[in-house]
Amino acid sequence: MSVGDFYDGLAPKYHLVYGDDWDVAVEEQGAALDRLIRALHGGAADVLDCSCGIGTQAIGLARREYRVSGTDISGRSIERARAEASRLGARVTFGVADFRELDKVDGTFDVVISCDNALPHLLDDADLSRALAAMRSKLRPNGLLVIGIRDYDRALIERPAVAPPQVVTGPPRRLIVRLHDWDADGPFHTVHLFVLTDAVDGWTVAHHQTRYRALPRAVLARAADDAGYTDMTWHEADATGFPQPLMTARAG
Repeated sequence: MSVGDFYDGLAPKYHLVYGDDWDVAVEEQGAALDRLIRALHGGAADVLDCSCGIGTQAIGLARREYRVSGTDISGRSIERARAEASRLGARVTFGVADFRELDKVDGTFDVVISCDNALPHLLDDADLSRALAAMRSKLRPNGLLVIGIRDYDRALIERPAVAPPQVVTGPPRRLIVRLHDWDADGPFHTVHLFVLTDAVDGWTVAHHQTRYRALPRAVLARAADDAGYTDMTWHEADATGFPQPLMTARAG
């Protein structure tokens, strides 16, 4: 199954990974990114979210008066993002694009973001380099790159089997369980996402799976350096209020 297929299938249910609080997450993540962007690039106005999914960060930033374009490899995620932006009163330009190939995205931007652990879907160095180069090609001089990624330095030591489950009170009541199936050695693992729904005639289970490559900070920073970025800096979740560590860098 391709990454696009994974997110096409997950698009109608993606908000459930936030429990009952996806709308709250849109506001809180938009606020956290806004604070970081203002601190590092005070005049920023134009933002490209090149792995926007159903719009979590793109909508949050658009509601803070940024001019936002959101792209994603999943067409169904983009359809959902458009609907959610309309519901929440946010103006975002959405389109389908692979973040390894952003040449069809119009214009350049003050900020390019890729959050929700999107880069680790790239399973080899060549694709990682392509993606970082494509993002840099959409940045204006001294533009800001923001990458949101799980703490894989810790995960590679602990190799967690599961993530904390999410309970959605509903109705209908749901339980979201994420299983990490690590390869025998190395950074590769399959993530199984189970959505259990309390239906009238009993519980139903939907299963979605995809592959990840755990990216330590040193590997990502080296790839960014090779792609021409400067000033790579890591920002911890407890400092930013964003749920995952963020790496920022400048278009050199």
